[in-house]
Order: sequence, then structure tokens, then C-alpha cells
Amino acid sequence: MSVTADLRTAILSGDAIVRIHADLAGASGAKILPATYAGVGHNITPAREDGSSAWCSVDSPASFANRVEAALVAAHPELAPLRVKVGNRELSTLEMPHRAFDATLRESALDGVSWVQTDIAKAIGAATQNNAYALLQYDPAMVLLGGWDSTKLGKRAQATREAKYPAALSCEITATDVVPVNRAGNRIDPLGIEGTIDNIVEFEDGHTEMYDAEAHDAVLEKAKKTKSPFPCRIRPSEANLGNILSFISKGVLVRGSIELNGVIDLRRLNRYRFDPADTIEARLLLALMGLYGIYAVLRERLDLRRDCELVVTSLDVSVQRFLGESMPLDFSGVGDALATQIAAVGEHIAKPVVLEANAALRSLAGAD
Repeated sequence: MSVTADLRTAILSGDAIVRIHADLAGASGAKILPATYAGVGHNITPAREDGSSAWCSVDSPASFANRVEAALVAAHPELAPLRVKVGNRELSTLEMPHRAFDATLRESALDGVSWVQTDIAKAIGAATQNNAYALLQYDPAMVLLGGWDSTKLGKRAQATREAKYPAALSCEITATDVVPVNRAGNRIDPLGIEGTIDNIVEFEDGHTEMYDAEAHDAVLEKAKKTKSPFPCRIRPSEANLGNILSFISKGVLVRGSIELNGVIDLRRLNRYRFDPADTIEARLLLALMGLYGIYAVLRERLDLRRDCELVVTSLDVSVQRFLGESMPLDFSGVGDALATQIAAVGEHIAKPVVLEANAALRSLAGAD
């Protein structure tokens, strides 16, 4: 059977999930660079007394969802009809953190009407699991990847409900039995520049001058009195000059395994109704979007970051039903299957709707 037929059967069963498991390897060996978080470093759970080895999140569910979004918008931008034009850029909901609930939309207008006052925004805000047609029309990825209407401001934020749609797709890349490693990050200046005192003056436009008391003391004193950050005195190293030596904990050595484990929960998709569209076909579209996104990431987008280029060494995709045997699912043809399903359901997905960013958003984005 085809991936479409297998998925349709699984959806109709009402109790199925799709499991994805991939064994991965570092493209350049056992040392990789997991995601780094501000103030924390890598997300490592240390070894425990019961013998469990140290465990590390290489790519979080939220980060992997962003990769799925990038794969979807690259292949099928029509799945994200809501866009905002900010200067010379145009962003779709597949590129916005909160999708159709993103503040970028809130700070935009459609034909001169503020987004929150448009019929589209009101329809999305009124959607429920039993009446989710507006989500299918304007942001189908919201149902698949989740959404939270948390960007309201003012009295409206207290007067209206905050819609929350839990993600039906969740994937994470992890590594087991990891050991943190140290990395040298030295810069050796070819000019042999030295200096540890603040003998350079940096100006607001980015140019620098060697400090000279007669030329600079007056403007430096004025900046100090007015609490302006520029001009200011800096050391050569702050201007990326001279030798810069560093030795930090960065990256891990993987002595165990690197794996991707994920799920597309068809039970969660089955809670949504999309009348007047065919609800089963709409759910099938969403499931195929998820499968295609995962497939595209595994095949083309596992270059997560520098020194974290991964490759798939084995892959298992299966449908699991309640108290049933796991059934393998071949999704190698999922790209064609998704394109066919988009054609089948496409009349229910809106044509592109392009909003214009307001003056505040343009200013904040440096687009004026």
C-alpha cells in the first residue's frame, strides 16, 4: 500500500500514532556540538548513581519543529498563505515563532485595517477543535506544530481567551553517554598587535581611532556626562585586534548513541473538525505535512550547526495502534503524496494574504 493509503487507514482507526526512530552519526566523528543555551551551555543531564549515563539534547523539539517549518515553506509556500511585508522582506507564518498568533501579524495591517480587526484574525481567534476550518484555511501548520495565542496586549488580553493548540508532531535528537570536551578558540594576530589598555576609541558609526588625549578627551567627557555609549575607549581585543586566547567547554564526545525519536500523534489530529472541508482528507494533509517535513530534515537538513553535521545510518517509521502490532510505514514517496493531497484539499487553503507592517514594526526591524 502507499503511504497515503496507510495513513488514511491509521487516521480512520482513531487510535494510532506514527513513530519515527533514526540512528544518527556525526559526519566527522564522535565529537559533536549540541545546541547551546544562554547562561547554561549544553543541555546535559549528568550521570546518576543508578548507572545511567550522561544524556544530552542535541536538537530540541522546538528547534526540530523550526526545521520542519523551513522544509515545508521551501517546498510548499502555499501552505502558509498569511504573510507580512516588512520593508523588502516578506515573512510567512511558517517563519514566525507563534505562527498565526505571532506579534508580527498583530503589528501589521491588511488594506489599512489593523490585523486584530480583520475578519481573518477574528475567524482564527474564534476557531476551536470542533470548528477548525479557519486554521486549515490560513495556517494548517498551527494544528500540526501547535500554537498559543499569547501575544495579545492591553485590555483585549484579559477580555478574551488564549487559544492553545498542542503540537501533534514532536521530534528530538539526543545523545547518550556523553562527555563534555574543551575547545581552544585562539586568534593569532598576523600583525603581532599587542595591548591590554583602552588605547582605541570606538565611534558610533563603527570606525576607530588610536586614543589621543588632545583629540579625544573632550568628546569622551561629553559622552560620559550625557551617558552616551559612544565614543568610548576600548582595548585592541575588543576590536578583534591582537592575540585572543580562549579555552572553553564546548561540545561533547559521544560514547553511546545519537538518535532521533519522534511522533506524529494522529489521535490529536483526530480531535479537529474542518467542515465544510472533508475532515478525513484535511487530517491526512496534516499528517503528510508532518511526515514530509521530518523526511526532508533527515535527508537534507541535518547540518544542524557547525561541528554538528549528522547523517542517518538507519531509519524506522511505523504506525502503532492501541494494543496492536507495530506496522512499518514506507514514506520514501511522501513528497509526491503531499503534493497530491495539497491538490485534493487545496481549494480550502486561502490564496496568499499579504499584510503591511505598521510604522512601529518597520522601525524596530530597521526597515524604514
